Amino acid sequence: MSNVLVELRQKIDEIDHALLELVTRRLSVSRQIAMAKPGGSPVYRPAREALLMHQLLSQLDGTVEHKVVERLWRVLLASSVHSQRPNFKIISLEGLEDFTSEFSASFLDFTFCSTGDHIIKQLSENQADVAFFPYSELAEIASSLGEKTGIYLNHKMDNVAIICKNMPEETGFDISLFRDSSFVEPSIIEKPGFSLNSHSSEHVHIGAWVNLSSALK
Repeated sequence: MSNVLVELRQKIDEIDHALLELVTRRLSVSRQIAMAKPGGSPVYRPAREALLMHQLLSQLDGTVEHKVVERLWRVLLASSVHSQRPNFKIISLEGLEDFTSEFSASFLDFTFCSTGDHIIKQLSENQADVAFFPYSELAEIASSLGEKTGIYLNHKMDNVAIICKNMPEETGFDISLFRDSSFVEPSIIEKPGFSLNSHSSEHVHIGAWVNLSSALK
């Protein structure tokens, strides 16, 4: 075996040890955060995770694929949620199997259902902590979102709406969502900025998502 190959493998070993130390430190701090949180605080914060992932990916110089970083941190984030709430449960619409599996990173439990009504029922009855639903089909369940039910869209990731009982967090890169209550079949209204209110009394706030494209400007 050449000296060059031996040296390179030694460097890999050194990096692996450093990574292990950093991962251990991160998980330790994550546990400290869990203990410092007030009772009832959400263990999963979609907006926070979205901004974190954006910050990480924006530091890449093109030599590393985004998917590698996304999957590495998805494991760390999912494990953190699991450590804070081992029975954390995802309910997802059929057809989102790949997205759901990758999101859970083998740490979080999930099940699938065939209707939006079932998803809303699971969230309403606290049988699930978070739900995944195609954003393009959001109008189907929009009338079940908002202050009246306490269920909101909290983020949009890969055209998937992430829905839960958390009130959306303001980030500075927000797109607020409303539904028009004057129609039997709700139309979805997107408005830049974080706002819980609309000038129209017919516009019902149903959530917000982080518009990361504006963060690039």
